Amino acid sequence: MMKGLEETKLTAKQKLISIENALSGNDIDAELLHLSAALLEMATFPLIRESGYTPTFNLTIGDGLLAAGSGPYDTVICNPPYRKLKANEVHGYREAHRDVIGGQPNIYGLFINRSLTLANPNGLIGLLTPTSFLSGDSFSKLRAKLLRKANVLSVDMLGNRKSMFIDVLQETAITLLRPTEAARADATTQIVILTDDGEYRDIGRFPLPNSGGPWPIPRSADDAALVAAAERGQYTLADYGYVARVGSLVAYRDKRPRFAKRPIDPKGRLVVPLVWATDIAPNGAFEHGRQHRSRKSSPFVQINGLNEAGVVKVRSVLLQRLTSSDQRSRLIAAPISPTWHTENKAYVCENHVIVLEPSDQAAVSVELMAALLNTNAIDRVFRTISSATNVALSELNVLLLPAPKAWIAATRETTDFEAAARAAYEGSVSSTKSGVKP
Repeated sequence: MMKGLEETKLTAKQKLISIENALSGNDIDAELLHLSAALLEMATFPLIRESGYTPTFNLTIGDGLLAAGSGPYDTVICNPPYRKLKANEVHGYREAHRDVIGGQPNIYGLFINRSLTLANPNGLIGLLTPTSFLSGDSFSKLRAKLLRKANVLSVDMLGNRKSMFIDVLQETAITLLRPTEAARADATTQIVILTDDGEYRDIGRFPLPNSGGPWPIPRSADDAALVAAAERGQYTLADYGYVARVGSLVAYRDKRPRFAKRPIDPKGRLVVPLVWATDIAPNGAFEHGRQHRSRKSSPFVQINGLNEAGVVKVRSVLLQRLTSSDQRSRLIAAPISPTWHTENKAYVCENHVIVLEPSDQAAVSVELMAALLNTNAIDRVFRTISSATNVALSELNVLLLPAPKAWIAATRETTDFEAAARAAYEGSVSSTKSGVKP
């Protein structure tokens, strides 16, 4: 503002009054407001010294998510706080933000919603946030509203979090919105990636689904081609006859006895294997009882009966639930072997494991299902809809896979599963869902 006012013929006092009228601020913390006032006086001190006039800035105390405030503004720039809201906190915001609240909301989603009410139609909103709003289930209503009330002009993915912010565990993005009374149905969004060497790479323009589902954000041109092929097919886990569930045992809550070894004389007790995430090796092998250097687990648990909730009685595919974008693959899948299942018949998984249970009409074996999920092609497609630190069921359920028939046919042509996955995606284009028979 001061630099812009240098071009005018206003006096120093008139310049200060102009800044007073144009600038306003709000915070929930009175001490931060006091600090802000001091910093503003420091910034405008040359004008204060010249004019002898001390401005009074319009700084008010209150909750920025609820305060009426002034405006609307031509430009809104928002770098909000990031944290999940507690249930009692959500109650206080429900009336003002009910149209975007779903599940346990993150407070930054409400700040995005607030930005829409502060900006002029055809103005600009710039957001610096975690990337979880692009795919997280609790942000579903917000994503749908953004595509109704604004055109999403661009999304810049700041992938290398270690070099971007200190001690930040989430990927971040810069999103540019233009609020509008009638968003274009055919609008596309420019996707830009910040590479590890500090260069911005334009990936292209892509449509975003307005269903509330995850927004697929390609991280490279190759990703874009895979996603395009996947979207033409629209096949998911359900088409393969698999259901995803989170392991039922929460270690710090569950009071059932656990054992380092299966009791030799169980004395009428029913003891089954307990599967931990560490049993899923990085190479996709299942090794029950595999010890991790950071923790020794108890690989057996006592249950009340085979029909107890959370007891798995079929051969399944197991996935690590907590992964990181820094890993070689976000999806690490391991099939339960026939020998191990025959020996144990049932097992329980702890809640850092995702179980993919096949139905009686499953289209492929657990071995072929795990092999598909472990390919780089599937990993690249999954990363377009997930950049959080956990693998969410909502993301797995909408992950676009090649047609089951195309995957089976491709694995018969080559033993290279990576080549088979890519060929299956291309083969899915000519396949139809109505023609798929498990």
